[in-house]
Amino acid sequence: MTTILAIQGEGWAVVGSDSRISTIYGEASAEVGTLSATNPKIGNNGKYILGAAGDLRAINILHHAFQPPACPPNLKGKKLDQFITTKFIPALRACFDEHGYSQPENKDGKDHIAQHDSQIVCIVNNTIYIIDGDYSWFTNNTGLYGIGSGASYAIGALSVITSTARTTLQSAKKAITKSLTMASRFDPHTGGPYTVYTQGTELPPAPKPPVTKKQPTRKKK
Repeated sequence: MTTILAIQGEGWAVVGSDSRISTIYGEASAEVGTLSATNPKIGNNGKYILGAAGDLRAINILHHAFQPPACPPNLKGKKLDQFITTKFIPALRACFDEHGYSQPENKDGKDHIAQHDSQIVCIVNNTIYIIDGDYSWFTNNTGLYGIGSGASYAIGALSVITSTARTTLQSAKKAITKSLTMASRFDPHTGGPYTVYTQGTELPPAPKPPVTKKQPTRKKK
């Protein structure tokens, strides 16, 4: 299983994940291991940062088979949302289907034919998207994201850590690592080492308006 956390900043995004993998048989974990540093759960794929919580197969395809569509660097807001909906997700689904990672048609108990068993984090143009198993996506106005088996613990810790001061890119990296570490104390499927990726740069603070000194007035006799 997995825990992935992400923070949306102004002009930047930070995402981190654990490295633990579990083989599940029925309701029990039969085997627990650690992914190698060369095969993390999140990673760069062209101009994207991609990762997944759920099946290891999804992670393998994202990093070694998927060729995401080129995204114009100036796309923001609704135009970027439209690109994710009409370009990125169809390409992702086609890749999953091509490599056998999708549900067969009319499988019992599934609401959608187009469905897989993972949640995906996608970062492009410094913007975070979470893509669910039915290929729907969402963004969160809190700027905090958590997916995977330990997400509840990790996002709780992250919300407390980031509530006391303005979150910068550097402090976000530390907050994610600390929150993942805290989640590993409670979720047996979360464990280090932890991997953190960043996209974008922190915007400089707005310049302060010049201060004009008031000239003293002289009284005339």
